[in-house]
Amino acid sequence: MSTDTARPQSTETTWPTLGGTRLDALATGTTTHASVLWIVAMTALVADGALTVYGIRLGLTEVNPVAAGLIADVGIVPALAILKGGAVAVAVIGWVVMPADYRGLVPAGLALPWAVASVVNVVAVGLAL
Repeated sequence: MSTDTARPQSTETTWPTLGGTRLDALATGTTTHASVLWIVAMTALVADGALTVYGIRLGLTEVNPVAAGLIADVGIVPALAILKGGAVAVAVIGWVVMPADYRGLVPAGLALPWAVASVVNVVAVGLAL
C-alpha cells in the first residue's frame, strides 16, 4: 500500500507509447499505403494457399507443424481456410483497435510473411516439377 497521494489517478484511457523515429517512419509509410498493402496481403494469401495446395498435390509436405497437423486432421482446403481466415480475422481486429497512425502495420504484417511463403512455394513447386 502506498502513502503517496501527490498524484491523482487518471480515469482517461491512453494508448501505450510506441516509439522511435524508425517505427514512426515505418508506420507513416505503411499507413499511407495501407490500401495497397491490403491488396498485396490478400494476393499473397491466395498465392500462398494455391501454391500450398498445388505443392501438396505434387507430393510435397507442409513444413509448418501446426498447418501440417491441421491438414492431416481436416484436409488441405479446410485447414488453409481456417488458418488464413483466422489470421485475417485477427488482423481486422488489430486494424480496429490499433491507433490510426499505426494501422498500416497490420496489412504489412500479413503481406510480408505470405509473400515470402509464396516465393518459397514457387521455388519448391518449381523444383518438384
